[in-house]
Amino acid sequence: MKINNQLMKDTSKQFTSNILNSGVECGINKDITDPDGKRVFVKAGTKITDKIRLKLDKLKQKGVIGHEDEISITEKKTNQDLLGPILNLAKTNPVLKNFELKDTLVTISDFINNDSIPKNIVDHLSIFSHLNPAAFENTLLNLVFGTHIGKANNYSIIELNELISVLFFENIGYARLHPNMKNAKLVHPILSKEIVKIAGLDNKLVLESIEQHEEKLDGSGYPNKLTEIHEYAQISQIANQYSQLTRNSQNIETAIGELYLLGQGFDFRTSQKIESIFSSLLQKPLLAIMQESIQTKSHQQAYGNHLYDQLTKVIRWTNTFSGADTEMNCIQAKLRSTLWVSETSQKPFHINREDLNDNNICRMFINDARKLVLQISQFANYFNQKLHFPIKIDNISTNKEYFLKLVNPIT
Repeated sequence: MKINNQLMKDTSKQFTSNILNSGVECGINKDITDPDGKRVFVKAGTKITDKIRLKLDKLKQKGVIGHEDEISITEKKTNQDLLGPILNLAKTNPVLKNFELKDTLVTISDFINNDSIPKNIVDHLSIFSHLNPAAFENTLLNLVFGTHIGKANNYSIIELNELISVLFFENIGYARLHPNMKNAKLVHPILSKEIVKIAGLDNKLVLESIEQHEEKLDGSGYPNKLTEIHEYAQISQIANQYSQLTRNSQNIETAIGELYLLGQGFDFRTSQKIESIFSSLLQKPLLAIMQESIQTKSHQQAYGNHLYDQLTKVIRWTNTFSGADTEMNCIQAKLRSTLWVSETSQKPFHINREDLNDNNICRMFINDARKLVLQISQFANYFNQKLHFPIKIDNISTNKEYFLKLVNPIT
């Protein structure tokens, strides 16, 4: 606690500087005087204009000022000021446009319109947005997608509000740091937690999750390299990974599949456990999100038949190799077993194509087929690059990307 409080003190001067450099409306909280308090340089209540700003810069250089209790943000942010950028991002960002976000945005709107965000947190959000607009936009993207995962995971309204608090406030520590500070990345989770705590939000799960939001279950995160982290922090990590995968609108078609595999914890090719960055329990809402793009029964039928065709061709491929390569034979046998293929049936999961006309069967088939396709994607490149025997569909050599795209419904 002492270390954290010291961090707040150590970053006070930089926060004051960031306020002055942000261009937001601000004013003087108390008289700024010489060390003896006899000479008043700037009176309390003074609005900071360009002229006053120059005067404050000189006083700052002389070490006369540098504490946030002397300067405060007077600009008043309305709920719409906070909500507007979020709604606009959801409407215009190509990374988010394929999700059904209506209910998610209502949940976020209700949270903001509840007027429960303390002014100190709003001020830090404001400075963060001015200091690093790109990082702030990424935070908003994570907020929307992370909340969407919470909705898909059937969180209660209390859990959703806690999750939103984590996702919205987890990066406000950057408002107190110099943009070029070397260890800013390591420090900001602790600072964010302290800002939220000092602002009066004392929910233990929220505070812990904010500090843990850069941690990963495999211990490769920071600042403490934890291997046990709260589910809210794991969702934050999933959202952040999604942002990284789709940066500059790249990999949008394959990103959800990549995310799913990051929580797999199992290598289908080797049948060995592997480290995952989040719990496999959170794969379920990712599958639910994949399902959102199937809007109609006819679309479901079309996509189910498409998957059926592709898996049937994979089955044919598993019957094309009869060499002495033990590993190849083992993997192909494993594929046939997973698909329930036998000498008497060459149909995926023993399902006849006409069975897919039943919407419930079709839905279950799609869910199981997707899981298998994602498993196949784990070793598709291995077949290409190591065994030099690629999985071929319609005489075309496939790779990991091919199967990751396959988990997205055809349009």
